[in-house]
Amino acid sequence: MYMGGALIETEARRILNSGRNEGRNEGKREVIEGLVKMGKLTIEEIAECANLSVAEVKQLVESWMTQGK
Repeated sequence: MYMGGALIETEARRILNSGRNEGRNEGKREVIEGLVKMGKLTIEEIAECANLSVAEVKQLVESWMTQGK
């Protein structure tokens, strides 16, 4: 059964958007890591700036610590 170009185009758009979101998230993680390492802001301030919860920022910090960053 041939589904046509619309299905392929929809799937391609989904993949593209997924890649964009991954890139944004990676960039956000890198900025958060830099801010934490600078030590000038509290976790709460970083969370507010990054539009994340304090728990999410703490989870990122803990994951870096276990990876030895």
